Amino acid sequence: MRQALKLAAAAFVVAAAPLAAQEKEDRTLLSWDQMRAIIMEASGERSMHHILEFVPYQRVRPASEYTVGPFRESQAVMDFAKQYGFSTAEIEKFPGGQLWQPTKGQLWVSERLGPRKIHDIYDTPVALGGNTPTGDISGELIDVGNGGSAADYEGKDVKGKVVLGSAGLNALQRFAVFERGAAGVLSWNSMRPIEQPDIMISSSIAAANPNGGSAGFGWMVTTRQAYDLKARLERGDKVTVRSVVEAQTYPGRSEVIHLTIAGDGSTQQRVAVSGHIYEGLIKQGANDDNSGAAHILEMGRAYIQLIRDGKLPKPKRTIDFLFVQEISGTNAWLNAHPDLAKNIIADLNYDMEGLRLTTGKATWLLMRTPDSFPTFLNDISQNFLEFVAEITRERVRYRANGYGPALDVLSPNGSRDPFYIKVDKYYGASDHATYMQHGIPAVIFNTWPDPWYHSSQDTPDKLDATQFKRAAVVSVGAMAVLASADDALALRVAADALGRGAERMAANQRKGLGYIGDITDGSQLAQAYTDAKAAVKHQANIEKAVIKSVSVLFNNPADAEKKLVATYHPLIDARANALTAEVKSTFTLAAATWKAPATEPAPSALEQEAARTIVDRVPAPPGGGRGGPGEIGRAHV
Repeated sequence: MRQALKLAAAAFVVAAAPLAAQEKEDRTLLSWDQMRAIIMEASGERSMHHILEFVPYQRVRPASEYTVGPFRESQAVMDFAKQYGFSTAEIEKFPGGQLWQPTKGQLWVSERLGPRKIHDIYDTPVALGGNTPTGDISGELIDVGNGGSAADYEGKDVKGKVVLGSAGLNALQRFAVFERGAAGVLSWNSMRPIEQPDIMISSSIAAANPNGGSAGFGWMVTTRQAYDLKARLERGDKVTVRSVVEAQTYPGRSEVIHLTIAGDGSTQQRVAVSGHIYEGLIKQGANDDNSGAAHILEMGRAYIQLIRDGKLPKPKRTIDFLFVQEISGTNAWLNAHPDLAKNIIADLNYDMEGLRLTTGKATWLLMRTPDSFPTFLNDISQNFLEFVAEITRERVRYRANGYGPALDVLSPNGSRDPFYIKVDKYYGASDHATYMQHGIPAVIFNTWPDPWYHSSQDTPDKLDATQFKRAAVVSVGAMAVLASADDALALRVAADALGRGAERMAANQRKGLGYIGDITDGSQLAQAYTDAKAAVKHQANIEKAVIKSVSVLFNNPADAEKKLVATYHPLIDARANALTAEVKSTFTLAAATWKAPATEPAPSALEQEAARTIVDRVPAPPGGGRGGPGEIGRAHV
């Protein structure tokens, strides 16, 4: 009998193993069958293929791309779009200033055996500082240390000479060229000078001298090259630097490639999916951000194929795929299409998606919108991110399966690395910020850190097809919900947001309880208690706004909003009251411990005014900058 039971138990383990990924916690807003279909279709190899068509190597752009066009990357996207079956595809052009482009660039240094060429723009395009004018200029090299302050130049005559410094090119140009008449500058400014001695970050100089003289030239050198030059100077060697540059300017333009997957015509609502394929036209980074552009193209391809195969429904809402010049291109397109922009309910933005995580010691991040811009979009994105992270994790309880994940998501030629993810606080500086400036909810997926960011070594070999595939599964899932949500799916979104909101409220309460725990004197208790209660109330107000925001996904948004508010807002208030009561209990115990008054602090005049203040989310005027969401909130009493 015992033997039979052992055999039965063993059989159960074996039989249960294939079903491991279908545990109840392994769920998304889509069905399990739909998620399996997405996993099977999404391809990291395709994204890698896109990268190699966009930017197989960092290159000097030929004049024909400026004078005839389109740019190489634009044409590649158009070719793929035709192949994949997007509903529409077009290149939209927007004027913009003058574009600088070198056709020759060489940096030489003197040596005992003769001049040595240490840079050629056809080998390392980012070595030459942007905007460096045409010229053949030589000068003696002077080491000024950092070179970013006047003190670095004390006792040093740099007029007509070439300055070597660790400050950025702009700072060196200002202090050395503009203020002291240097012929040019060499910068070895680097994010990780010791860890990466052979890397150069992309940089530029000012095109004109505000004092009316020469703008000089600017080159980046590696840390290794800088140390070699510094050592020679310390030995007393005279080092001569020669910069040879031929450059032109062209009428500037920004190209926005606009692809669509058409909705079913039942609504005018739209969904945006964005990634910048140009960051200026000189810097062509494989991860930043050709990987984002390659990724959204694969999102579209996989989604179209899944619809054709009957695995996913045709979208209700038209999806706009926008490949842009970072920020400026997005702003130009939104301003040019107010009729489309007003109907966009959400944007998924992708900036640096393909880096191999273990090689870069990096994490794939979902950065939420700021508290001033509460939206359901955060929760939809997080839902799919955490699902893929969970099913690809090796779980101890599945050790009978050989310690394998429940359902790994791998690419044939990719890594088998862990999927390191994190949901992080808001940070701007990409196209999602521009959408929010236009009143459109937007989140960003981003990889950080990237050791090769904005550098000579942001090349395709740093990317990973497995990371691309996992990113595609997350993204296609989120996009499918946004594009196809009906009343039933919208209610799932609202319920999921309610549950996640409860977790966020508890987290804010825990933070508030920490305020009380942090005090070192009884006189601090009243303020800590006030701040703790405010933390709970603050998050409760955010969660109410999140619930209201879901109404846009329903067939009748106005009616849905009334029902969601009537049903869920009292629950959020009740939860907030319960959490506040727990805070008060802790306050009472702390008062006894510190022998402080346990009476409820009276609100200050400022707190009373704040309690009467209502914050409305409103669109900011178009044309905001890079740093954040702009004026997306308006307070009134």
